[in-house]
Amino acid sequence: MFVISFFKQKIEALQIKLRALLFWYFFKNSKIIIGRNLRIRGGEGSHSFGDRLIIYDNVVFEVYNKMAKIAVGNNCIVSYGVIFSCSKRIEIGDNVWIGEYVSIRDSTHEFSKNLPLGTGTDFIDSIKIGNNVWIGRGSIVLPGTIIGDNVVIGANSLVKGNYESNSLYAGTPAILKKML
Repeated sequence: MFVISFFKQKIEALQIKLRALLFWYFFKNSKIIIGRNLRIRGGEGSHSFGDRLIIYDNVVFEVYNKMAKIAVGNNCIVSYGVIFSCSKRIEIGDNVWIGEYVSIRDSTHEFSKNLPLGTGTDFIDSIKIGNNVWIGRGSIVLPGTIIGDNVVIGANSLVKGNYESNSLYAGTPAILKKML
């Protein structure tokens, strides 16, 4: 029993050191707070993160190729369980709040009744999220989406297309509810 406890402590210490090394490598020049279980998958692309970024627990950054880029501005909050899945470009402005369990994906799979699932060409298009944007819990942001400045996206919304500045959108699909 003592041996198992000893090795468990050593593994936990190694995990803390590895997390600190990853933190230093990716965020060495920023004032960033990172929760537990941050995962960066792929790692071949480019990441840039602004100052005063707060990333809560269980956030995932997936980057699928060397040309992919995730850029997050200053004063942003990325809440619990958010997934960024990037094949091309995801750009997030300053002062953006992203609620729990939001999924931001710049690629999706082609579906055809004539092709086996997974054999078609993926659809890939950049995502741009402006400044001073709040994306509500559980929303999904799909490829090709452009969100202007000063926008609120209601919880559990399906976001695809262009969203004007100074507006509130909600629903599946997200539609204009009112101008702010």
